[in-house]
Amino acid sequence: MQQHTYTLDHWEDRSGHRLSWKFGYRGTVGDFGSIEVVYPASRHGDRHVTEVRGDTMPATSFMGWAYGRKPSLHMGQLSVGGTGVRLKRNRWAQTRAGRALRMQAAGREYRYLATSARHSDRALIRNGVEIRTTRHGNGARKKATFTVLGPADATDLALAAVMCGVNTRNLTRAGAVRAFFNRSLSWLEIFQ
Repeated sequence: MQQHTYTLDHWEDRSGHRLSWKFGYRGTVGDFGSIEVVYPASRHGDRHVTEVRGDTMPATSFMGWAYGRKPSLHMGQLSVGGTGVRLKRNRWAQTRAGRALRMQAAGREYRYLATSARHSDRALIRNGVEIRTTRHGNGARKKATFTVLGPADATDLALAAVMCGVNTRNLTRAGAVRAFFNRSLSWLEIFQ
């Protein structure tokens, strides 16, 4: 099985008011050319949007309830090439495989799941292709590494890249508990 590894560097644009700050990853992914992940690319009230742009990538975006700078899976909406993608997941599953985010894009079934208890290790899987994503480093040295197994295309890479700009802690039980308590505390601040 063919294997390729690509690394994207983290970038930040902190110009202007803090609500207009942008973050993300950018780099080159072999024959597919340049790719850039931007979050939040835009804001709609308490919802943030992450976008993927690239030379050969289909326009891909994810909008969800804001959790820090990134959208979360809560009330998430994914779009690939201008077409909405239905998202499904079992919030109550006990295993990481059971908690996987399921989607169908470009006529193919995908699963996006946590591959370890750490929130930085994920995998996008479809029949014959797996893209493992690892985010590592701190500050200016932060990076996202994609290990591609199988004959991936631009849609596969765009989906894996957009999920780097989404808070996916809920794909693990510990992350879901942490997110629940953080949301609860945020809601309590409203009543003070």
